[in-house]
Amino acid sequence: MPFSGHGIVASLTMEDDLGITYLVENAQQFWSELEDMLHFSQNDIPTLSLLDSTLRRFLALCAAYHEQYLQSPLQLEHACELLMDSELFLFHSERMCEILVDDLQSQTDPHAQLIFYHVLLCYGRRKADFFRSQKRWQPLLPLIMDHILVEIDPDVEDTYFGVTGGSNNAGMTHVPVPIEAKLRGLGVRLLYEVCRVQKLSVQDLRIFDNAFIEYLFDLVEQTRHMHDERFNYSVIKLVVSLNEQFMVASLGNEMEQTAPGSESKNRVLNVLMHRLGSSKTFGENMIFMLNRAGRTPEDLCMQLLILKILYVLFTTKGTSEYFYTNDLCVLVDVFLREIVDLDEDSESLRHTYLRVLHPLLTKTQLRDIPYKRPQIVYALESLVANARVRDVNPTTKRLVERCLNGDWCVNLLKAKGEASDKQTISEPDAAMRSPTSAFTTTLPAANQLHRTNSKTLKSSRSAENLRARADPLRHPRSPLDNLLRASANNASAVSLSGVAHAAPSTPRHPPPQRRGTANSVQMDGHYSSRHPPVPPVDAGFHQHHHQLIPPTKPLHNVQEPTLHPPPRRSAPPPPPPKRRKPPAIPTQVTNGGATITAIKSSAGVPRIKVAQP
Repeated sequence: MPFSGHGIVASLTMEDDLGITYLVENAQQFWSELEDMLHFSQNDIPTLSLLDSTLRRFLALCAAYHEQYLQSPLQLEHACELLMDSELFLFHSERMCEILVDDLQSQTDPHAQLIFYHVLLCYGRRKADFFRSQKRWQPLLPLIMDHILVEIDPDVEDTYFGVTGGSNNAGMTHVPVPIEAKLRGLGVRLLYEVCRVQKLSVQDLRIFDNAFIEYLFDLVEQTRHMHDERFNYSVIKLVVSLNEQFMVASLGNEMEQTAPGSESKNRVLNVLMHRLGSSKTFGENMIFMLNRAGRTPEDLCMQLLILKILYVLFTTKGTSEYFYTNDLCVLVDVFLREIVDLDEDSESLRHTYLRVLHPLLTKTQLRDIPYKRPQIVYALESLVANARVRDVNPTTKRLVERCLNGDWCVNLLKAKGEASDKQTISEPDAAMRSPTSAFTTTLPAANQLHRTNSKTLKSSRSAENLRARADPLRHPRSPLDNLLRASANNASAVSLSGVAHAAPSTPRHPPPQRRGTANSVQMDGHYSSRHPPVPPVDAGFHQHHHQLIPPTKPLHNVQEPTLHPPPRRSAPPPPPPKRRKPPAIPTQVTNGGATITAIKSSAGVPRIKVAQP
């Protein structure tokens, strides 16, 4: 028996076709036997029969002890790598593959089949053309499908590293995974690799009937709660690869599909349409896989396959709303990231994203839900921007224009245009409500700089600066000011008594004066000549220019302006003259006996008299 009660592996014996018996007691001895078996001495030239027998002995030893020493996938992969690096596959790979395929068709031992399939999978990953040989894989496809169709309890298959049972329970004995579960997982991976690279005809695809595809969808739902999610993802990848095979095979029969009432030749799509409500895990995990995809060649191929089935689902009338709205929003986030982040080497994958983006936004629920539409427009426009300094792929430009010409984008740009027009119309209204602010925004930059920096820039009384200073900020004048300015311009004699009778009882504020330096003067004459006064209140107010006529209406009813000009700042008084401090009075007699006389320092300095109040 391979396991004892305490988990200690008992020794087993194995006899090969040549009658050699192997007794392996530990893992070190097992790996030593594998390495010695693949090593040929330099003096002996291996014959074809010796090569064939060596391959079979190696496979038989691995099949006999794989449950003891090849439990984890890493251990099994390491054993296959030893075989790939040996002389058997370095110089005789074609012959070794033919032996494997021939023995698989007659082999009935599931343990030996497991090792055979692992060797073929390992060799196919090293040499991609190996999976493209339809002649070699055609007889193996029915055998692989039989292993996939085996019914297994999901609780037994939910394992880590080839053993079942809770790893947290130390006292619990680990039970090996059934060989049928291992063969089923391996068969799904092999079938995916074959469907991913080969181009199967309609005749070849007949083996994948509706019952088999229905079972694959059921398998996705049954294994959704497994801790090890790799098998669930492998089944999904197999489904999307089969979808691509049906899509490519149906390209030559487009005329038959376009006939009214004809059913699609894509069996994957037909099966999914009949079970939309019971295959939600398939759509959710498919989006999850697309979101977690990396930049490896295998992940890039997987993204392409998923995008193709998404395009079919979005463009088909019965499946366009298969996904939940939240899942569609996640898809938009993934598309925004991948469209921008993909490098130039993945341009074809970017084109596929753009092809799927258009039906995603126009055929699904997102046509009525504006999710991140401004970000989508920005990302699309960035793909074709700066065409004068860089080369833009014509296909990329065409696909971007198709997306931007969608109804969602046209309506978005139209709404933006209407909003900008409303903002432009509201700006003059704001200027009418606030003339001061409107003038400030329309003032030339030089004048604004002069106004804002009036404390630091020095004013000038030249004619150019006087003309450059805009005057719309002057305060409205009262009728009395207009009267005084009109009489001053006509050089008429104005009596103080007439002015007193015409003036209102309320105190009048002085007219605004120009602020400048301390030496600046008021330019009333220039100001009144360049700017005519405000029209009078009464029509008969200025009938005679050489005589002051009292107003027909009292000026007390005229409203005074509420805006008061700031008072004029007078020049500071000159500073008083500085008085020199008298020197200190020295001593009268020095140490040497000389007499020193004090100097009257204040005799020649004038004294400042302060006026008494």
